[in-house]
Amino acid sequence: MYLSIKYSPNSLEIYIFANDLYKKEEIKNTRIEFWEEFQKFSAPKRRKLGKPKKWTMQYTGVKALDLKFHIDHKLASVGIDVVSKSLDSKVIYWDKLLGLKVLINDLFEQEVVWDDMFTLDSGKDIIRIAVYKHDVNIMNKECWPEVYDFFFENMIKFEDWLEEYKDILKVQREV
Repeated sequence: MYLSIKYSPNSLEIYIFANDLYKKEEIKNTRIEFWEEFQKFSAPKRRKLGKPKKWTMQYTGVKALDLKFHIDHKLASVGIDVVSKSLDSKVIYWDKLLGLKVLINDLFEQEVVWDDMFTLDSGKDIIRIAVYKHDVNIMNKECWPEVYDFFFENMIKFEDWLEEYKDILKVQREV
């Protein structure tokens, strides 16, 4: 459940996530702290693996393919997003990814969700291939270590897989 309440004068904003009350500023500060702590957690581990300090994310080497982390008040996810504006390009990427589906699914212990019609909060339609961890909440700091482990373990797999298969995934020209 998510509910937003705005009140003036002096602009009191209250949000309810899963029946807990949080102010907008508290949510913002918690998100910032979460990502800063994740950076501190992951950078040394990445260096030990011989990887750059920063995650690949949108610099995948394949136009319109991004790697994404997500966490909110009920779940966390790690995955690949196809973010092309062109429907024709999305179809080409989807077909190429489906051809590699077994290879992706075999990387992960949990189910990989293949969604060719995922709608972002912004209303934009994308393709998303992701693994999910349910029953976590960014506002609950006690679950952060578990989410950090989930993020790290699974994003490394996506990064390594994409590095190995990016030449197959590249579209000759963006349609």
